Amino acid sequence: MKSFSQLFHELPLALPTFSEIRKDNLVYVDKTRYLYHLVLTRQPQLLTRPRRFGKSTLVSTLEELFLHGVAPYDGHDSYFKGLEIEKLWPQVPRNEGPFYVLHLDFSELIRSCHNAADFQQKLNNKIVLFATDAQLELKVTSDIQRDAFDLLLDVVPNGSLVLLVDEYDAPLTRFLGTDTEATSDAMLQVLRDFFVLVKTRASKFRFTFITGTSRLSDASMFTAGNSIADISQDPDFGAICGITRAELQRYFPDHLRYAAAQRLHLPIEQVSAQQVEQLLDEMAQWYDGYCFDSDGATHVFSLWSVLCFFKKRTSTFNTYWFNGGGVPEILRKSLLNRSWEERLGLLAGDSVQVDLDAFLSPSTFATMKDEVLLFQTGYLTLRAPYSDEAEDSEVILGVPNQEIKRAIARMYWVDFFPDITGFSKAFSAELRASIKAQDATSLQQCFNKLFHSIDYEHYPLTQESAVTSVLHIALALVLDVRVMVNLHESQGRADLVFDWDQTTVVFELKYADKLNQTSSLLKQAVAQIQSRNYGDTLFKKPILWRLAMVFCAESRKLTEVQAVSE
Repeated sequence: MKSFSQLFHELPLALPTFSEIRKDNLVYVDKTRYLYHLVLTRQPQLLTRPRRFGKSTLVSTLEELFLHGVAPYDGHDSYFKGLEIEKLWPQVPRNEGPFYVLHLDFSELIRSCHNAADFQQKLNNKIVLFATDAQLELKVTSDIQRDAFDLLLDVVPNGSLVLLVDEYDAPLTRFLGTDTEATSDAMLQVLRDFFVLVKTRASKFRFTFITGTSRLSDASMFTAGNSIADISQDPDFGAICGITRAELQRYFPDHLRYAAAQRLHLPIEQVSAQQVEQLLDEMAQWYDGYCFDSDGATHVFSLWSVLCFFKKRTSTFNTYWFNGGGVPEILRKSLLNRSWEERLGLLAGDSVQVDLDAFLSPSTFATMKDEVLLFQTGYLTLRAPYSDEAEDSEVILGVPNQEIKRAIARMYWVDFFPDITGFSKAFSAELRASIKAQDATSLQQCFNKLFHSIDYEHYPLTQESAVTSVLHIALALVLDVRVMVNLHESQGRADLVFDWDQTTVVFELKYADKLNQTSSLLKQAVAQIQSRNYGDTLFKKPILWRLAMVFCAESRKLTEVQAVSE
């Protein structure tokens, strides 16, 4: 069995290019069969996926494929040796090439740009440099900085240019939240001018592949280039990015055994196949569940989260994908611009619906529905199949996994408590001590400190769902547990249920407008727990602690908390 150091050094953690992965013998999840199907066509293709889902590695693989091919040549061994495309590539016409491969990463070009003019200049400088390196002599014009792409297309032979554009929408998202309308329009015009040439001079291109996070279909860049095929939700390419469970088992068997050993505190040689499967089930709860397939048939893990999980010697579950990207203001607003019921529903795993036309044809970021933006950025995913041929259809979306639920809960938590650091540490200690001692009075005091710390004007707590939402978020984040809301049992639904250490905890919450209502509501909650046997299931922990609670709007606190015996 390999050591942790050996396993660590096999992980492609720095998002290297395809050639670097292969040259350094890092783990490569073979997606080349998809590339074979892509390169058979000359029609430009667009693929959108959330950040850190492997788009850039995919593009670098295509770059290597067209620059050097599958068979060894150009002075080095083939990096495709042993991959699926090695057997498929001979079916591609052999009389093609060599190719000029223009690889443009718009997320790199937009760095340090302050406006559209800066981006235009960097883009054209990149094209001029590419032409120089390829020994292509561009015709000098008075405005070569603006005409560089057009001039390049003048001198390349028909069918010889491969265009790879990574993160095409980065120039549009770069200024979100601080952008002026004039800057946005100017940036859109730069992109429109670029992509219109992809259509009008189509004979020059052998292959065009474009990636991004979002797809926009208003009178912008792709109206001019409307020959571009969007394969983002094509079932044939549902697993082109991310990693399936089968791929995880195939390419990371040693990493899985090591992680299982760490979590079970066992020697690696004692880890059974069943225990590895149990670990995979846990990993699936945290990092699987993404679906980009309109048939709803293919689900993938976040590869970045999986790599980061394996990177930790202790194999710790965490919000790795979320931690690595930050939250743009427009996305934060999309998550916070939701009612208490909607927030609670997201965290409880409820589905949301969006009109099919709005889902398939978002116009601009300013007019895009929140649900569509959350899908495109990876916070929601497809929950059910849909057909783009149906009329008046809706698309069903939902939170994909525990990592995203935890990330959303963290954003809500920070919104509750801007000065979160000091409060969280004390609250965590008191909460854990209360549950461990099964001290209802101490728990009541702990929760009331929580409610007292929330801004009354921002979060007035005027309904039961608001109180439940606050408790749900607090418990999930502070105790690092899965909290089930309105858990269906044989005789009813408990408001909140979670397991912590050796205890199953059940909360039944009632909401009172006035203090004089609290006593009767407490009796109702106690009776409901007893008559419906909340928490008394086969899956409960050795200790069952059931609590009836009443929150009073008049006093803005829990006025009644009572433990209910089994």
